[in-house]
Amino acid sequence: MENGHDIRVIKQFDTIAFLQDTWDHNQQYQKYLLQNIPQHCKCILDVGCGTGELTEKLSRYAHEIIAIDVSNNMVQEAQKRNAHEKVTYINIAAEKYLEETDKRFDVIISVAALHHMNEERILEAMKAKLTKKGKIVILDLVKNETVVEYVLSILATVVNPIIRFIMRGRIGIPKEEREAWAGHFQYDTYLTIKEVKKIVTRALGKGKIKRHFFWRYSIVYNQGA
Repeated sequence: MENGHDIRVIKQFDTIAFLQDTWDHNQQYQKYLLQNIPQHCKCILDVGCGTGELTEKLSRYAHEIIAIDVSNNMVQEAQKRNAHEKVTYINIAAEKYLEETDKRFDVIISVAALHHMNEERILEAMKAKLTKKGKIVILDLVKNETVVEYVLSILATVVNPIIRFIMRGRIGIPKEEREAWAGHFQYDTYLTIKEVKKIVTRALGKGKIKRHFFWRYSIVYNQGA
């Protein structure tokens, strides 16, 4: 999907930026993502960095982090909450940054942002900016297609409030958070795993694709492999 430049979507992210950083389905898989980040990277690019909660953790893996987001409020909140001497936050669209930068990255990572762009084109642009042994690490939302996936989704719906209570200390979602995200989801469409595999094959040639329990999929591409 390609709605990342839609002013309505950007305004929604400008509102979402003021929500508290807390456990969600993206944070659930941070450990998995970080396990795929090599140590001692020279430079990492975080695409769609949000408030920088993951970006700050990436600073342990590289000498320099460039973190970009199309929402100005997200970038401002990231600078307040997760400032780090290794991190540079930039308010810019991913497509524009990748087109203009001369940098090459050991890792390009993106969480819950790919579906706001043309997935195939942005993956091609990411690949073009990797070092010889660079990696792309993606986490994004997935659309159910198979019977097994629908069953997993039902199970996830049952387990979700239990995990939320463990991680947040409450079962329900606060009204402010519900309202901030409610309008946003109407603009989103997601890929099925079958569609992800086709796009990865065309854009990257190969890549490890994994379907995760809480409505997410991941892509890990290693250019040096």
